[in-house]
Amino acid sequence: MSTSATNSTSALSSLYNNASSSTLATSQSPQDLKNEFLQMLMTQLKNQDPTNPVDDTAMLGEEAQFSSLEQMQNMNQNLVSLMSMQNVSQAVSLVGKSITGVDANGAAASGQVASLVFNSGTPELKLADGSIVPLSNIQTISN
Repeated sequence: MSTSATNSTSALSSLYNNASSSTLATSQSPQDLKNEFLQMLMTQLKNQDPTNPVDDTAMLGEEAQFSSLEQMQNMNQNLVSLMSMQNVSQAVSLVGKSITGVDANGAAASGQVASLVFNSGTPELKLADGSIVPLSNIQTISN
C-alpha cells in the first residue's frame, strides 16, 4: 500500500476510533465530514493491493460506525438545544420574583428580577438595580 493510502487509512481510522466533540473539528459541518469520509474511502479503494482487496464487511463496518457517529452528533445537538430551551423557560419563570445570588462579577446580589438578558445565547437575570445574575449563581428564590 502506498504512503498516501496508508495516511488516508490512518486518518480514516482516527476519525471513527477517537471521535468525540473534543476531537472533531467544530468548524466543519456534518456534510463536510461526510465528504471527507467518502474521499478517504475512495482513496483507500483506489490504492488497495489488488492481491489483497479490502474486506467488504470491514468497509460496511466503517460506514456503519460513521453513520452511528453522525447520529450521535445529531442527538447531542438536539439535547443541547433542548437544554437551552429549558434554561430560557426557567429564566422566564423567575421574572418578577426576588432572588439572591452572585452577579456576573462575583459580588453578592439580591433583588427582584426585572428582565432577561442573553450572554452568548445563555439567559441571565437582570435585577431591578441593574445587576446581572447567571442562572447557575442563584442561591435563593422567593415570591
